[in-house]
Amino acid sequence: HDTCIFLKLQSAAAKFAVRQVNRRFAKSMNRNANYNIRERMANRFEVDQRAALFGSRFPGKGAQKPKDDMYAATSREMMERQNDAAIEDLEDKVGQLKDITRSIGSSIKDSNSLLDQMGIDFDKAASLLKGTLGHLKGMMANKSSKHMIYMVLFVLCLFMLMYFLRKLSFGSGGATSIQLKENASQGN
Repeated sequence: HDTCIFLKLQSAAAKFAVRQVNRRFAKSMNRNANYNIRERMANRFEVDQRAALFGSRFPGKGAQKPKDDMYAATSREMMERQNDAAIEDLEDKVGQLKDITRSIGSSIKDSNSLLDQMGIDFDKAASLLKGTLGHLKGMMANKSSKHMIYMVLFVLCLFMLMYFLRKLSFGSGGATSIQLKENASQGN
């Protein structure tokens, strides 16, 4: 109940302060018929905005009631606590962002080194392939049928080997995946 009254008083004090600022602004607008925004911006510190919103910091200025001072002080204290909590939250988030950026930086360095190594490996593979194609061209230029028979037999053996390895891997791999699926469904 006390907090409800406190919040109502706080909002009423804030509305009063805003009205005061608006009145002072309207008076300053009416003072000068030749209103100049640059002049207004130069004189914007004429009115103590903080004092208008929260009350004077100095006891001699303004005649406020002690209750208003008490409510204003508690209001300021509550806002300072909220600001401190928000600052701590921001510090935590900045720390998290710092860690994330560091991990991104290290990941980028690793990726760049991997790409450099892959470029070197591709260059080596390209030179090896170029040499192999040169040898094949030389072999094809040779009219001897003996080399052609060896090449055809090698390709056939290679395809047969790949066929049997594929059959062997699919034969055992299929049963393993079925057992895994059965075990997974029985576990649920």
